[in-house]
Amino acid sequence: MPSTWWTRARHYFLYMVREFTSLPLAIWLLWLLFDISRRSLVAPGAFAVFSVIALPFALYHSWTFLTLAGTIIHIKLLDRPVSSRLIVMSQFGLWIGASVLIAFLLTWLSK
Repeated sequence: MPSTWWTRARHYFLYMVREFTSLPLAIWLLWLLFDISRRSLVAPGAFAVFSVIALPFALYHSWTFLTLAGTIIHIKLLDRPVSSRLIVMSQFGLWIGASVLIAFLLTWLSK
């Protein structure tokens, strides 16, 4: 099998892009843990810039995970299957709700 097998079909390519997005997220997490262990930011400006760069990777990874979960999760309610669209939309709603709650708490606690 050639090493470029994943470039032949769009869904394989998007899957590999999704897997690649884990790398910047892992680097960001290791940097964060390193700074926490030192109890200070080593390079706060650089970390902020890298956080902005890592954000689209995190959003793409989360988006694809939640979208695929609708096809993976099968729920029955009153012996009737719940549509995958409803599952995906409820997950996105919970994601947005949790993000708003965390943003509110961070803003409120920083005062």
